[in-house]
Amino acid sequence: MPLLTTRPSPAIKICAGLALVILLGLGSWQVDRLFWKQNLIAERQAHASEPPIAVPTDVAPDPAMAFRAAYADGHFLNDQEMYLMARTRRGNIGFHLITPLEQEDGRIILVNRGWVPQDYRDPSTRPDSLIEGNVRVTGVLRLPQTRHWVQPENEPLENQWFFVDVDAMAEDSGADLASRYYLELDETEIPGGLPIGGQAKIDLPNNHLQYAITWYSLALSLIVIFILYHRRPQKDGADS
Repeated sequence: MPLLTTRPSPAIKICAGLALVILLGLGSWQVDRLFWKQNLIAERQAHASEPPIAVPTDVAPDPAMAFRAAYADGHFLNDQEMYLMARTRRGNIGFHLITPLEQEDGRIILVNRGWVPQDYRDPSTRPDSLIEGNVRVTGVLRLPQTRHWVQPENEPLENQWFFVDVDAMAEDSGADLASRYYLELDETEIPGGLPIGGQAKIDLPNNHLQYAITWYSLALSLIVIFILYHRRPQKDGADS
């Protein structure tokens, strides 16, 4: 018995063929994304687990150094806090607190200290976060950011930042940059509990396998439906 008992029309064959190619292509694309994401996560985990180095100064940022464990020494310029807006944690709205860390030579390294609830924007509501004196802070290196098309423009006059523009932030603080990297702190707890560090996304969500299975399943379903439809009994008088 032939696989198909009715002959598909050219239009149906073209549409089904195109749909099958698209579905298989989407499945294969997700497989590629799966391996890319696995490699990216492994790379970030490896960098973050290495012994920390001093934040590199006076060098151009190297993408290969992203998420490298690092530390910096200095004292926080608490009167020059900057707020990286629209950041969430466990469904709660807040911001990331970025504070310049002044070096011995007067230059600064920008430090993303972590997440703070929106209601604690006023420094007087979290006095324990205003750490005085020289400190050593540890975290991971981050690269300067550029504006994504869906992000609002930064508003320095309102102290509302939506992406980390290290040059503009340094200019706003009135100090020279020691490094064009910025340091995103680890989860080391500080007195008062705010800000909450460890916000760097080392372990990224990786759902590409599920997506690939979905697209390949749809492709298989299309093949099955195509075959079953054209194996249906012919009506009397229908062309064979």
